[in-house]
Amino acid sequence: MTRLRLASGSRNALYSGLLHNLEYLRNVVSGVETNKAKLHTLTIRVWPAEDFYFADPEYADALGVADHIRDQIARGLKIQLPDGQPPESLSKR
Repeated sequence: MTRLRLASGSRNALYSGLLHNLEYLRNVVSGVETNKAKLHTLTIRVWPAEDFYFADPEYADALGVADHIRDQIARGLKIQLPDGQPPESLSKR
């Protein structure tokens, strides 16, 4: 989703920063990245939330789910998605 918005050419700096953070989170979830320290300072939803809330609510919701996952991993909790689906369902979205 982020790559599509980045390819559109608008707000490149915002989307490239988000893409970098989301790729790091994906690597943590998949086990490629073992250093989880950055999760405590990673910003996914906080700074762009207002920008996307009205203009792109689907994207804002996706960022919210990603930030929810980030927070749970950072606190050492088992991943539970906000909608109650198992984490494995993320690969199907």
